Amino acid sequence: MSARERLARAQAELVKALGVGAPLPSGFDTARVLAASESLLHKRRRGVERAWPSLAAALGTDFRARFEPWARAHPMSVEPDSLAEGRRFAASLQEEGRLPPSMSGVLMDFDARWRLTSAGERVRRLGFWLVVRRDITTRRFRVALRLPGGRVLR
Repeated sequence: MSARERLARAQAELVKALGVGAPLPSGFDTARVLAASESLLHKRRRGVERAWPSLAAALGTDFRARFEPWARAHPMSVEPDSLAEGRRFAASLQEEGRLPPSMSGVLMDFDARWRLTSAGERVRRLGFWLVVRRDITTRRFRVALRLPGGRVLR
């Protein structure tokens, strides 16, 4: 293995250690990598808090306690997008049954305007788009319609 290949492998292992907490490759300072990893985690959390203020407010003091374990288990994308990451976090809360009911309208608005690709990237929807969901608490259907130009009616 050439020196270039060894360096590329070490860099890839370092990125995994920083992003998802994978084992640290040999030759790196453990304390510094851990500090950098925590810093990246806090940056991700602050980005989602700014992109989804209603989610942060709905969860209150539990936001940090719920987001950080989720973020450790879900790697960052190559091009970080706080809106997409917040939607993926909200989806995981919804699957667990921990999403506050006040968030259903906000998520419908997001889903009417955007879609997430399999890679987790956010893509704008074009034209008309209809989102229909059944509210768990009231057992009624909720409808959101995206009009051309981005306006959403609920």
